[in-house]
Amino acid sequence: MAHAESAHVVLPVPAPFTGRQDIDPEVVRELVSHFTFHDYEEAQELILSALQEVNEHFGWVSPEAAEIVAEHLNTTVNRVFGLLTFYADFRTDPRGHHHMLICHGMACYVMGSQALVQEVQDTFGIDDGETTLDEQVSIQVVNGCLGVCDRAPVIKLDDDYFGPVTPSELTSLLLRAVEGHRMMQEKGVTNGPRPTE
Repeated sequence: MAHAESAHVVLPVPAPFTGRQDIDPEVVRELVSHFTFHDYEEAQELILSALQEVNEHFGWVSPEAAEIVAEHLNTTVNRVFGLLTFYADFRTDPRGHHHMLICHGMACYVMGSQALVQEVQDTFGIDDGETTLDEQVSIQVVNGCLGVCDRAPVIKLDDDYFGPVTPSELTSLLLRAVEGHRMMQEKGVTNGPRPTE
């Protein structure tokens, strides 16, 4: 099967706000400030939503951020950590400057997504949920579906979907993204802080 190079255009820099971010406790407080509740049960129902906002904003939830969520919702840190570590969608470690999802749903699996997972392991030395030692790339294997089955096997790199992708194309995409980030660092260019609307 032929794969047109033009179908895999990667900008030389990561899309805005997808890179590695340190967690600012004041921003976490601002993010969860709109969660209001009248009783304990309402507060319990809001824990996941609050964690999702922090995770979406920073790409991960630190122990300090989880403590802020617990304090704001007047619940225990153990309750928040229990939910945080139960659901696979939450990250408790910072992700790399580039975050990649490899779809491992049925269509992608049949079309060769396991070869993509193996390529990342062999070339970059990381497994599902890990980040390269240089903090450039994080990988997450999605055992569900990314919803782009017609392009199987598909990956999501930062904010863009690519597929169908071969193992060599995957490596090329990642290396170009990493090089783009390094060029940004050399020039002192950043994506800036994420707005907290």
